[in-house]
Parts: sequence; C-alpha cells; structure tokens
Amino acid sequence: MEEKEKKTPPEENKNKESPRGENREETKGVGEKNEVQQLKSYIATLEEKVKKLENLAKASNERYIALQKELEFVKNHHKKQLKEKNLYGIEKFAKDLLEVVDNFERALKHMEKLEGCKEAYTGVEMIYRQLLRVFEKYGIVPVEVEKFDHTLCEAVGTVPTDEVEENTILEVVQKGYKLHDRVLRPAKVIVAVPKNQEIT
Repeated sequence: MEEKEKKTPPEENKNKESPRGENREETKGVGEKNEVQQLKSYIATLEEKVKKLENLAKASNERYIALQKELEFVKNHHKKQLKEKNLYGIEKFAKDLLEVVDNFERALKHMEKLEGCKEAYTGVEMIYRQLLRVFEKYGIVPVEVEKFDHTLCEAVGTVPTDEVEENTILEVVQKGYKLHDRVLRPAKVIVAVPKNQEIT
C-alpha cells in the first residue's frame, strides 16, 4: 500500500508541466498578434471611412457654395427683371401714345393760324401740356440734342451749308422721345453738312 501511494517528486511534475506552459505562452502570443492585426485592420477601415466622409463633406460644401452663388444670381436676375419691368413695362403703350402727342402738336400748329380759335386753342394746349406732364411723371421725355447723334437721331435729310458747323441739327421733322435712359423713338432731323457733301 505504501508503494502505491508514492508521490512523484515536485521537480518531475514541473518538468512534465513545462511543455504545457510553453504552449500556453505561444498561444497567448499568437492571440495577441491576431488582436493587433485586427485592430490595425479596423483602424485602416475607419481611416478609409473618415477619408470618404471628408471627401463627401468637401463635395457637399462645394455644391452648397455653388448653389448659394446660383441662388444669388437668380435673385439678382429677378431683381433686375422687376426693375426693368417697372421702368420699361409701358414702352409699347408709350410708343402708341406718341402718335397722340404728334396729333396734338399738328392740331395746335394748324389752329394757331386760324382766326377765332383762341379759346379752343387754349383748351387744346392745356390738354396737350397735361399729357406731357403725365409723360414726364413716367419718365417719358423729349430727346434734346443740337448736334446729330446717331444713337438719338435719325437723319431724314441734309442741307449743304458753311454757315453752321457740320452735323448741326437744322430742323426737327419729328420729335424723339426717351423712356428713362432708353430711346423710345429717335428724333427725325435734317442735318447740316459741308457743301458738296451729304451725310451717310
């Protein structure tokens, strides 16, 4: 009985457990390496995602700036259109009214020569002046030039002369008008040119 219960010396047990301890250390080392690799891989994935998000944010910011500029352009364009509509919206109507003004002037010129039309002449002249005041209120004013200007006038005839400077307006055949800074109708004029020369 005593022989069966004989225990193995501690040194022998240590030697027998030693290989198992080494295996545990090796397994632990491999496990740590795997964890490090996984962490590196995870970090790389996160960095890639961050880079993609940064690019997306940059693109979104650039698009936002572009949209802001586009919106500003549309707003300015709309303001300009509204301003032009307010200033020049009556252009066609005003052109049609110019014929009425022309007829008033013809009537006054004719009545001026007639006897016994003083009261009628005064009444028609008052209406004519009232119409001109309404024109002025809405920015419709006569073109006033002394020298020929092709942007404001249309030469319908020339008079060769040395008595006045070249391009002097000798006669206004039909008055011109402007709507604010835009020519509504150019003035039709007769212009002075040097002798033996006609305006082209």
